[in-house]
Amino acid sequence: MSWPDAELDAVVTREDLARYLMELAVKIGDGRLSVENSSTSAFLDSAGRWTKSMDGFFKNIMKEPVPDDPNWAMVAAIFRAALVYE
Repeated sequence: MSWPDAELDAVVTREDLARYLMELAVKIGDGRLSVENSSTSAFLDSAGRWTKSMDGFFKNIMKEPVPDDPNWAMVAAIFRAALVYE
């Protein structure tokens, strides 16, 4: 599977995920990345709602069904989507 964001494609291992998440935090902190869900509860709610409805993302953007077995890149995608999903 190839993600529309090259940064997600680079997340293969647990260490890659940790690095990706820390880089997201830096980008948010220095203003390179804006977020819609700045509180923890809003972020978690958004992550849950995006995960529940990711079928549409996979159908329309990825052009394939949601994989039965998630990988580290999908976990990263959930975190990334939760920053802006309303």
